[in-house]
Amino acid sequence: MTKLHYLLCALAVASCSSKKKSADEKVPNFNFSYTADTMMIDAGDEFLFLNMDLYFSDYSAKEGLLYNLNPQSGRVEVIDLENRKLAKLVQYELEGPNGILETAITGLKKASTGDLYFMNYYSINHLDSLDSKIASYRLTNDFLNGDKLAENEEIDGMGQIDSKGAYFSGFYGNYQHKGGIHGIAQIHLQDSTLNLIPLDFWGDLDKYEVNLDQGGGRAISAPEAKFLVVDGDDFIVSTTAKNEFWQYSKRQDSIIHHQYSSRFTENIKPGKFPTTSNNQEEFDKLIQQKVDEVVFGPLVKDETLGRFYRYSRERDKSDNNYAYVLTIFNENLDQLHEEKLREEVSIPGKYMPGSKTFIHKGMIYSFININDEMAFVRLKPTFNEE
Repeated sequence: MTKLHYLLCALAVASCSSKKKSADEKVPNFNFSYTADTMMIDAGDEFLFLNMDLYFSDYSAKEGLLYNLNPQSGRVEVIDLENRKLAKLVQYELEGPNGILETAITGLKKASTGDLYFMNYYSINHLDSLDSKIASYRLTNDFLNGDKLAENEEIDGMGQIDSKGAYFSGFYGNYQHKGGIHGIAQIHLQDSTLNLIPLDFWGDLDKYEVNLDQGGGRAISAPEAKFLVVDGDDFIVSTTAKNEFWQYSKRQDSIIHHQYSSRFTENIKPGKFPTTSNNQEEFDKLIQQKVDEVVFGPLVKDETLGRFYRYSRERDKSDNNYAYVLTIFNENLDQLHEEKLREEVSIPGKYMPGSKTFIHKGMIYSFININDEMAFVRLKPTFNEE
């Protein structure tokens, strides 16, 4: 199985210290309310790249712009969220002196410096604010300084770069084996120094993986999803199956394991569904049963206020079939508030991480495709600490 099949993860600790932290610590009381609406983007006569729910996009909090990359053509669509329209198109070279493509593009990052980083499966291409390539980084032992990957270990190029463009962080492990994720690889881009941070967060989550044997030694699977959020030179790891985070502090060189208790959903996916199927129809039905159980989405950060938000979802008997829950955390990941959204509010994404989500001017934006046009469900939280 290749690392492309691994969309999940978690962590423990090896070389760094760790500690647990429950959600029972005192936090301020909140007076909370919210409004929700849907916002369309005016693309004029252009057809925007909406494949994979804007997976290849990046939001710049400094500029208030969304950069949406078409990895097949190298075209970047710059979306002006304030004016709700396509601002401009920028065509980047796939090959040549300023080429952005190596093996397969996995994403981009618009840093606060104005530089752009195009991530590939085994490399990163760095362009300055004038779109000239000024550096390339390879995610291999022969290029990197510092820690060394063991035999058969690889760094997953589907990682994240912090807002200043200082660090790349991604999962690493032996992707030839199931459950082969060993932790987080963090690269200081200025001197290409690799720091390997072992982390065993996956545990028994393979039990939720749904499989289809296609015969002839071929099989497809649907595991749980893993999320990696960079926060400066720190990072946070979570999964869709558990109401937990693993937070790494570079300053302390330690990991804090946060565990929470929800008033509205299960805290751990029950797993009350079969995990093997004999045909595509049955496979699709099992996946639906799997995602009808509780799903915890990725964290998103409000860079201005320092708070984190997370959507979760669990099937219920309401008119829209699901209970959608918004949870708010402070910069230390203390849970500040948990809100079950009104029945008329639905958050896009079959598997919760399925839609691009970010914070723009205090509002939570979640991408939704409406008749092949770019749109966002927006939720504006309002709260006062007592």
